[in-house]
Amino acid sequence: MVPDPDPPTVGRRALLAGAGAALVAATGVVGAVQPTALPDTLTDQASKYLPEPTDHRWHPPVSEAHARDTVGELAKEVERGRELWAELDTDERFGGAGGWLESAREELRAGNYHEATFYATGGMQFAAEDVGIALARLGRPAADPDRLAERGEAIRDRADDLVADIGDYPVVDAGRDLGWYHDIERWVVIVRLDAHERDPDSDREYDEPDDVGALHAGNRQAELRLATAEHYREQLRDRIGDGGEPTVDRIARLNDRFRDGIEEYPDSVEIRERLEAVREEHGDGPYTLARRKLATWCFDNDHVVTDWKSDLTLVQTVEAAQMLTNRRAHDRALEALVVDPADDGFDSGHVVREKRAAMREFRRVVGNDPAPLLSILTERAGEDIDVAEVGFAGSYERPLWRDRVEAYCYALIGRTKLQAYPRVYERVVE
Repeated sequence: MVPDPDPPTVGRRALLAGAGAALVAATGVVGAVQPTALPDTLTDQASKYLPEPTDHRWHPPVSEAHARDTVGELAKEVERGRELWAELDTDERFGGAGGWLESAREELRAGNYHEATFYATGGMQFAAEDVGIALARLGRPAADPDRLAERGEAIRDRADDLVADIGDYPVVDAGRDLGWYHDIERWVVIVRLDAHERDPDSDREYDEPDDVGALHAGNRQAELRLATAEHYREQLRDRIGDGGEPTVDRIARLNDRFRDGIEEYPDSVEIRERLEAVREEHGDGPYTLARRKLATWCFDNDHVVTDWKSDLTLVQTVEAAQMLTNRRAHDRALEALVVDPADDGFDSGHVVREKRAAMREFRRVVGNDPAPLLSILTERAGEDIDVAEVGFAGSYERPLWRDRVEAYCYALIGRTKLQAYPRVYERVVE
């Protein structure tokens, strides 16, 4: 047969589209036959083409005025830094906000006010750190560690007032309003970590320029985050009005119950001992790796409440609910595990099949428009499914069965978490 003298050209986009369609079709075949029916090289790639969870994590909306104020604060800090560094006798350059200010302004112009606030707050770390260094080198009073500690204390006092203001968590729609309260408290947690506080048990002076830079940056970021939390509070007050029903007592009782449930499970120390016993009995093959991954993800974050979170009842309760759900999910995952002690390899067809099952569970439990609190509770489960692909971010492990086992375990634990969350969510909002 004589070939066509002018064969049609196929563009790169068409080739990629065709390859993608073939892989998607292949994943459909996997759902109908045994996973081992297709070669690993195909199902490795197919794991990347499966549907993934939406970015379902809810965030309170941000007004244009608040975003503009936040971006303006960063712009002022950058300008202050330029002026201070111009006074220094140095060849070093002021780093500005490292591109964050430009990104914040771009998002502001596009009307993406939450993103603009995010970039402005993130950029403050870089600009304010260099401002603090310059203040210290120039010997300015604002660089005095005691003054920085006083400023940090004032910020934390404002945060305490905000926590007191939300008080009894009055709600009209629990699934919605408790999501708002949680994000307010979540920002308070970070504010308390960022704002400088003198440690009476430490002799450290914090008077080196780099120290002053870090302290000043922490205070400035804390101020921006606290202003955002206060902005959320004002919006929530407008939504609830005077008709909200207090829920703090019920939330506190749930916190205690979730903690009691956690206590029924072994702690991370006992889990590590069990894992070592598994390794000694079965070696370092796929089965031991799967057990270790599941246990690490579900038990290595024991629920600990520190003093600076003791008054944040809702944050504590959500953390406890997530910890308890992790432990329940671990039990279910072990029951569903397809890795056997005798295995010396792993078929990535199991990744495809498990990720498909996890996505079905995600659609059933979360859907496309979850209530704010549900989106917060299930955030990590969605992330688990999202990264359940062989060679995630191009990081293939040798031997390849390690990467396949990890991807499978991510999908498995994401699915079993989602199976447990409806019951937890209903208990919180009922």
